[in-house]
Amino acid sequence: MIITQEYDVLIIGAGTSGAHLAKAVASKGWSVLVIEKLPREKTGTKYDIFHIEEREFERLGIPRPQKGEPGWAFEFEKNYNADPRTLYPKLQTNPIVGLHMHEYTLLLCDLAEKAGAEIMFETAFEAFTSDSYGKISGVTAVKNGETLSIKAKIVVDCSGIGAAARTSLPDTCVIDNKPLGDDDMFYVILRYVKIKNAKDYLDGSTFWAYYKSWIAPCADPEGAIIGIGACHSYEYAEKIYEEMEKTVPLPEYELVKIEKGRTPYTKSPYSLVTDNFIVSGDAGCLTKSVNGEGVTSSIYMLNIAADCIDRAFKIGDTSKDTLWKINTEYNRTQGAEFAFLRALLVGVVNAADFNEFEYVFKENIINDELLNALNGSAVPAKVLIKAAANFVKGIATKSIRLSTVKAAAGAFKNAVDISSHYKKFPDSPEDFNEWRKTADNIYSKIGKIQ
Repeated sequence: MIITQEYDVLIIGAGTSGAHLAKAVASKGWSVLVIEKLPREKTGTKYDIFHIEEREFERLGIPRPQKGEPGWAFEFEKNYNADPRTLYPKLQTNPIVGLHMHEYTLLLCDLAEKAGAEIMFETAFEAFTSDSYGKISGVTAVKNGETLSIKAKIVVDCSGIGAAARTSLPDTCVIDNKPLGDDDMFYVILRYVKIKNAKDYLDGSTFWAYYKSWIAPCADPEGAIIGIGACHSYEYAEKIYEEMEKTVPLPEYELVKIEKGRTPYTKSPYSLVTDNFIVSGDAGCLTKSVNGEGVTSSIYMLNIAADCIDRAFKIGDTSKDTLWKINTEYNRTQGAEFAFLRALLVGVVNAADFNEFEYVFKENIINDELLNALNGSAVPAKVLIKAAANFVKGIATKSIRLSTVKAAAGAFKNAVDISSHYKKFPDSPEDFNEWRKTADNIYSKIGKIQ
């Protein structure tokens, strides 16, 4: 039996991205249906804990739970970036709120429903349906063994890393439809631990770039989360963790549980839209270049999308020409920032060895101004000049290899080139192919993090 329903917007996936967009669009008066393959009680359960910077709540217009409210887990301000042996840690003060993913996801779902959106759990995307012109007109989905035919003016894929809808697009589509490979993802392993000695209780987080690892508070004030992220596989991530334990002075702990999950760690598709279709969230690889976090990264893009969807309906045109503004606004801002950071990190992390990482921390080449640049701030010329002088000193004292300095300089040039190119993202699809060719050429020089 086929049951037909009709909406203005159909969103695939009721995670943080899908739920936020549903609320934003429904609040503007349009009919919205969200389909989610998981039952409500399992939605948003890939990880228990995630973090949001305090400043992001107001900037993005998302709810900020207070202590004791659903979703809230803990808060901290101290954030250290450290060398491999933690001899020269650099402190930044940045208020962070730790949240329970499942509870926060359901909070966003409840707000979406209150705004007028419908959410249908245990309903899986099956295939696109098309109109007489071959353009997307909705989807078929399966719930309790029954096939649903859902018509929608715009379909949005927020289905997660599997990108169920994006990867079902035709090869001729302007959006990249390739599924992610092993080298396009971070394999993340989180160890929830109980710290044995009170003197070691955490009052902040520490990140070790050399190992792509960190330790941070958790909901248990006597506990912590020790995380490791690596490309290729979980086995490779465990191998890196074993190496890290030999040099990083971790507190003595008792293991409570382990969580594993994958997050996209590659550039997002150059275009996030086509006729009657948008991709976002992990399905669109909208994750931060520094740590692979994607909740706020996606919501930034979705706020742009909500306004564009509203405009498209008001003028009665949901073609990629109208939706293209999502591409231009996103790629010229956050997209350009993420591209810069990704290019820089790939070059530096792939080139430097253990002792060189220690040297740049010891000589304060890694300093507050450079660390602020990782959050989008410009790096003053005097800071770059001082860093260059320290690199020259490092070569002279054989503390750093000339090849590493050349690689770092090349990475910085690539970062500037790709960021500048993103800021020139075309205003319309007509100039997109030429822009894409240049972007592909720059990315071929950047490579991927190892």
